[in-house]
Amino acid sequence: MQLRKTFTEQEKQQNPLAIALGNFDGVHRGHRFLLQQCVEKSKAKGWAPAVLLWDPHPATVVAPQQEWKFILSPAQKERFFAALGIEYLFRLPFDTQVAALAPAEFARRYLVDLFGAQEVFVGFNFSFGRQGSGTPETLQQLGEEMGFAVSVIEPVRIDGQIVSSTLIRQKLLAGDIPAATQLLGYAPILEGMVVPGKGRGSGLGFPTANLAVPPEQLLPAFGVYAAFVEYAGRQYPGVLNIGANPTFNSKQVTVEIHIPGLQKNLYQEYLKISLVQRIRDEIKFASPEALRAQIARDIKRADRILQESPLQDDRQ
Repeated sequence: MQLRKTFTEQEKQQNPLAIALGNFDGVHRGHRFLLQQCVEKSKAKGWAPAVLLWDPHPATVVAPQQEWKFILSPAQKERFFAALGIEYLFRLPFDTQVAALAPAEFARRYLVDLFGAQEVFVGFNFSFGRQGSGTPETLQQLGEEMGFAVSVIEPVRIDGQIVSSTLIRQKLLAGDIPAATQLLGYAPILEGMVVPGKGRGSGLGFPTANLAVPPEQLLPAFGVYAAFVEYAGRQYPGVLNIGANPTFNSKQVTVEIHIPGLQKNLYQEYLKISLVQRIRDEIKFASPEALRAQIARDIKRADRILQESPLQDDRQ
């Protein structure tokens, strides 16, 4: 997959584009169905399937007073797009001038003049243009006028609920990992470089790896989780803690994981963590000894959970 910011006239002639529009936060089941439709239609027509994203995320420009957190980092999104068969990812700059474009101006400037799109794929609730005034129906009308086709993809439902990034964020913030996994179609992911910690885990007899998670990524509810860790091509069971370590009166939020089957200094190594189930809330214990005893129980419970997890089958 090529990451691009422009597309030349010669490229438009040689590689006609089908473009998927949206934010695709989480690249959940609904997103993947839309992207698969784009890829399949492109293969049938001899087009190149593409995704258009904005940098920074439009929400951070339109409502900068809010603190925005996202299910996936930009790098994680890119991997999902590539795996689905997207050939071009266009990541274009977004600012107040782009936000102020009327729907017709947006369609003409980007879909026609820049990309020469043959067909555009959007979700049922897609909005674009000034103050989100453009709807899928608006886009279909503009496509008829400007010469590109528009496919509006209906929502994907699971247990009667429409799969959406908003719903998934709610599940993650509630610590409901099984529900989030069902909506996403994969286990929620946290990943990053291992950085120095306070050494408290080692002092308790349970050394942990502290992860530097991208600051814009949404963290699930504070607490302890059963999780799998991917490192050096292998998958290991682990116990993940997300929180501020209240037993030690700390206020700094950390993401740290204990990996019983991996006795190695992981400093500056890159880890990918797949969350399976929340075990318990974050608790302030009366003493480090009480915390040590609880961690031992957490490890046993996590092991039972992970032994029964479908992800267990993926271990190498």
